[in-house]
Amino acid sequence: MSNDTRRGMAMAAVSLVALGLVACGQKEQAAPAAPAPAGPPPTPTLDQLRGATVSGVLDQAVTLANGRYDGPPAAPGAASHPTLVLWEPAVAFGDMDGTPGNEAVAVLSSSGGGSGEFVHIAVFGVRDGQLVNLGTAEVGDRVKLRSLWLEKGKAIMDVVEAGPKDPACCPTQLARKTYAMEGGALKQSKSETMGTITIGTLAAIEWMLVSIDGQPVPAGLKPPVVHFEINSVRGSAGCNRFTAPVKETAPGELAIGPAAATKMACPPAEMEFEQKFLALFEKASRYTFVAGQLALTGKDGTGTLLFSK
Repeated sequence: MSNDTRRGMAMAAVSLVALGLVACGQKEQAAPAAPAPAGPPPTPTLDQLRGATVSGVLDQAVTLANGRYDGPPAAPGAASHPTLVLWEPAVAFGDMDGTPGNEAVAVLSSSGGGSGEFVHIAVFGVRDGQLVNLGTAEVGDRVKLRSLWLEKGKAIMDVVEAGPKDPACCPTQLARKTYAMEGGALKQSKSETMGTITIGTLAAIEWMLVSIDGQPVPAGLKPPVVHFEINSVRGSAGCNRFTAPVKETAPGELAIGPAAATKMACPPAEMEFEQKFLALFEKASRYTFVAGQLALTGKDGTGTLLFSK
């Protein structure tokens, strides 16, 4: 065999090897990547709810900004305008639709600028990485929420609503309402009345002060706590413990007598706040609920003390 022939055969072999390597490389590049393991969608966060798009409340879907929507006035120059507010203290998390992952159940209130405040309950879930409003249902006008919890795929609300003889402004009838996802929509499945609001409704719960007239308890101070009983109330004003008589004058109305407190001395800032709290507490004449929190107010509607459970 001549040298030229040997050289040609060697070059051909090299070419075949190169072609094989290229083909293998093409096969490796064409192979699809293994899909990521599937899992349940993440649970919605409170931050996501603050910017949620909500349907089924106003005339069209609206998007919240920091938990609130303020729409344009109904007419040019008009003072009234539609609003929608997320009740941040009243959010529950759990499975509402039977699919993997948890949803968020939130309570919101809307107003067109008049005296009415229409309360709604809404379910939100994360789908394909986006927060989605899965369903919304109306609860009622000026309904007061006592508590919200989830149980076996249902959202249950204990509320105070207007009874047959109540003015719309001042509901006193206790009710329990149940909501569930049915056919892709949120619907009320049950509603039952449970009597009338009384001081006993407040009992067996430790209520901790959250704010006074919308101003939070100053940082570094111990929040006052109160425990209601049928004829008395006891607790801590922050520094000293106290007891006081209490009498229910009508459903949703009360009279608190002078508080008898211990005499322990505390730093000036604590003592000043304690005295302010006790003065307003003794003047409280009405009690109601705001987004699952207890609100005590004076006769003139000022001096609002807001407590959480």
